[in-house]
Amino acid sequence: MTFTTNFTSACLGIWLLTAFDSFADDQTTNIAADETGFSPLFDGKTLNGWTIHGTKSGWSIQPGGILRNDASAGNHNWIYYDQKTFKNFILKLEWKVAPNGNSGVFLRAKKGDAPWATGVEVQISNAPRDNSHCTGSLYGLAAVNPRPDERADVWHSYEIHCVGKRYTVIADGVTCVQSTDTHKSLLARPLEGYIGLQDAHQKAPSYIEYRNIRIKELK
Repeated sequence: MTFTTNFTSACLGIWLLTAFDSFADDQTTNIAADETGFSPLFDGKTLNGWTIHGTKSGWSIQPGGILRNDASAGNHNWIYYDQKTFKNFILKLEWKVAPNGNSGVFLRAKKGDAPWATGVEVQISNAPRDNSHCTGSLYGLAAVNPRPDERADVWHSYEIHCVGKRYTVIADGVTCVQSTDTHKSLLARPLEGYIGLQDAHQKAPSYIEYRNIRIKELK
């Protein structure tokens, strides 16, 4: 009886280990497949390929491949990838913002001032805001539904799809925006432009951090 029990337990253990290894391999394969075709926009070490529009103070590169901006007087600027413009793409990145923070990701914007007006902004904030101006929204153009996690001092992820006049925002794995023809103001925005990141658009000691910024261009 003891031998049979021990033998059965041993077989069960081997089966569980094999199943776990198989599951881990599948997960690794799925993660790798999800990243197929993506190219980094930020190398994690330098600002090569990027231009700061406005005050340059406050921007820094931190250990771990983190691009950081600390709020300071007169900041109110943005940094954009200057090597080319983008049309149809999937953009992935991670971000972390201070309490009461305010920042955003700019899509298809023009060089110069007010990229939230010349292009489209995916908002980052945890200040009190309505669903058209909170984290995950296409700022003032498309409201979130559902409302995503907005906690401060925590890393969050964005996956942003731009295909023609359609925009999809996935925050921490949850789809919170899928634009349609009902978003009339959004339809008038440009279909090609620069990708950029807003500064810590708030008073000191606010901050914004970005990492793992990568893109997959679509036809």
